[in-house]
Amino acid sequence: MQTNCTALAKVTVNKKLNTFRIVFSFDQHNRITVRNAALVTGDICDVANENANLYIAQAIQSAKAVLRTDNIVIVD
Repeated sequence: MQTNCTALAKVTVNKKLNTFRIVFSFDQHNRITVRNAALVTGDICDVANENANLYIAQAIQSAKAVLRTDNIVIVD
């Protein structure tokens, strides 16, 4: 069953490994932390990878299935 809730996604950089990670939350006050996260992806790819946007889009598509929502907004 799909829900109509809006999930917020924040793309973060793991400084230690220099990789991208996405944190998903349903908190509408833009306070996205690991504590209130509904889903946290692992390290997706290196920051210097030229296909980083493709890997981020694939992670968002898989998160839509896990979170059971089609409304995902990327915040900065």
